[in-house]
Amino acid sequence: MANINKVEITDVDVPEVGKNVLDESSVTMLDVLEEEKELEEEYAAVLGASDEKVCTYAQGAVKRQALYSCLTCCPESRNDLSKCAGVCLACTYQCHENHELVELYTKRNFCCDCPTERMGNSNRCRLNPGLKQAVAANRDNLYNQNFQGLYCNCHRPYPDPERTTEEVMLQCGICEDWFHLNHLDGPPIGQKLMEACSEMICSGCMAKHEFLMYYTGLSLTSVDNLNESVTDGNVTIAGEVSACEDDDNKLKSDLDKSISEIMNMGECDDKSVADSEPLCKKPKLDNDNNEAKSKCTRPTEKGDYVKGPTFWGADWRNSLCRCPSCMLIYKKENVEYLLDSEDSAKSYEERGMQKAAAESSYEQGIRALASIDRVQQIDVITEYNRMKDRLKDYLQTFVASKKVVTEDDINRFFSEIRNEKNVEIGVPHFCR
Repeated sequence: MANINKVEITDVDVPEVGKNVLDESSVTMLDVLEEEKELEEEYAAVLGASDEKVCTYAQGAVKRQALYSCLTCCPESRNDLSKCAGVCLACTYQCHENHELVELYTKRNFCCDCPTERMGNSNRCRLNPGLKQAVAANRDNLYNQNFQGLYCNCHRPYPDPERTTEEVMLQCGICEDWFHLNHLDGPPIGQKLMEACSEMICSGCMAKHEFLMYYTGLSLTSVDNLNESVTDGNVTIAGEVSACEDDDNKLKSDLDKSISEIMNMGECDDKSVADSEPLCKKPKLDNDNNEAKSKCTRPTEKGDYVKGPTFWGADWRNSLCRCPSCMLIYKKENVEYLLDSEDSAKSYEERGMQKAAAESSYEQGIRALASIDRVQQIDVITEYNRMKDRLKDYLQTFVASKKVVTEDDINRFFSEIRNEKNVEIGVPHFCR
């Protein structure tokens, strides 16, 4: 099979000048496909579990979905949080094209505001034509500074035009605001914990929800040196975080799945045993189960937690006590969603990845590239670079004129490319 990781052009009769130009400007097709694969995975994680064609308003408060804030339709929201509005993915395509949108990543328990009075009576949702007028605003929706395009304790936009260094941000699992790692007031090894954890809870939410302090013994904590390990029941950190992050995540996912299967198997076994027991013993088993549910399993001490954010492993929510007393606390503090395993952003991303599990264009490209010989591979790369340079020049005209690039503009570009190719095919290279 042809070597697709690196293209050797010495086997082809290419002029020396052309060879140098190709060496300096070209990239391997594998690089192109891998970059596309990364983009596909990012798209699947953030948008894969959301519907891009149907407005989610009719579904009410969606457990978790990709959301956007429209500053064009709600200009007053820049200075007044009560004027903010969030719209679903489908509405950004159909109702808010070319508007100034703030990408909010995902939010929980939110109902799309596009058909509501928050957008004003003049803005009609195109995906809900049956609604003759704007409906009442959604009272249960929650809005934070993210809807204004601001983030973190520093209340700055993202990306921040005044920052000259890379911005590393992490979302709180409760308030869902985003924080710069260096503004979290976390432990010195915060970067390592950020890469290893499944969820982070900011210092403000830790102070607001005191019951969480009793569970900090299960959280990931800082390490004194790179060789020391930290264990939190299911997650262990040792040395540097592995560069093979995909493999680690797969192993973690497989482990979580195995644990879940074992737990379900135990429940099935208990059920079958219970069914085989005499009827006189079944009431006793039911009483034992009820007693187990009513017994509080929350740790009795808060541990050594003082302040700052906390970093949590994959299954930390399963350790939260479900006794009646604790359930009242969750309800009072409006955090009952912590008991839902599908509430977390990680669970949402996994559903999106599963939805996009069909064969990707990366895999199709790899097979197609491997099926042609080396000369054809070079031709493909050369044409790709030619197309890339022309597209770059084409888009630069929009930047200079400060125009928005539309779908029609992109279709027009590729139509011209196809027409030129057809002309080249129709003209003979040698005339006699």
